[in-house]
Amino acid sequence: MTGRTHLAVGAAAAMLAAGPGAGLTGLAVAAAGGAVGAVLPDLDVRDTAHPWRERLTRAGAAALLAGAVAFDAVNGATLAREAAARGGGPLALGAVGLVALACVARLSAHRSFSHSLMALAAFAAATYLTCPSLAPYVALGFATHLVLDALTYRGLRLFWPASHTLSARLCKTGGIADACCLVAALVGAAALIWQALP
Repeated sequence: MTGRTHLAVGAAAAMLAAGPGAGLTGLAVAAAGGAVGAVLPDLDVRDTAHPWRERLTRAGAAALLAGAVAFDAVNGATLAREAAARGGGPLALGAVGLVALACVARLSAHRSFSHSLMALAAFAAATYLTCPSLAPYVALGFATHLVLDALTYRGLRLFWPASHTLSARLCKTGGIADACCLVAALVGAAALIWQALP
């Protein structure tokens, strides 16, 4: 699937998990976590026909995260207080873990380590060390990425380091199913925001 579809589906799935009862701040945090989690597996994409699209997708996830942190800061600073309560040790360990995992993902072959259950668990654990409330949303966004890529013809190595490739061979990246997933995610996210409005 394309990066924009991964981002939208990850954000929408996390928002759905949070529910409209979480309010706009809760939905913003969920969307940010889901979006970041959804783009993490594609850190392994280096050579692409459309490099600007990958950069735009990553920038979009980063912007959602920055926006959610800012929105949270003016509405109680729950994330900042939670991170501060963790203490320096867990924060540093989590940050180092996230950087190390990002480096390993960047250097791995496409749809291998960074598209595995092992990577999902590792990124979720490192996120939990820095900000526990974001970790479930990051994990959910990451999981949506794996599910969507498993539907494609190319598939992924879900049980890396095993060499077996999992592929449902149902659709192709950039095809009709990709576009339908994108539209459904955007409509779903908009509906959740509408429901959460005061």
